[in-house]
Amino acid sequence: MLYARQPTDAEHQELQRMVRQEVGRVSRRAQIVLASVRRNSVPDIATVFGVSRNTVRLWLHRFNVYGPAGLYDEERSGRPRKLTQEVQ
Repeated sequence: MLYARQPTDAEHQELQRMVRQEVGRVSRRAQIVLASVRRNSVPDIATVFGVSRNTVRLWLHRFNVYGPAGLYDEERSGRPRKLTQEVQ
């Protein structure tokens, strides 16, 4: 079974902050990690949060490797902005 590694005290505080203060997906990802720390199984977490088991595994793996910072979205390529910083 895959579980999140035991977070350090600082990481645990950061996860709790993320649950309270971050927007949408990041908050939910922190909740998923905290549920895993409490030893809930991947299928149970997936059911509670309404996501696939692979999604739960992805975020647990990212947390295990990168810590709380791994729960944020990575930069994505896409269409360049039309407005420059000066115009904004």
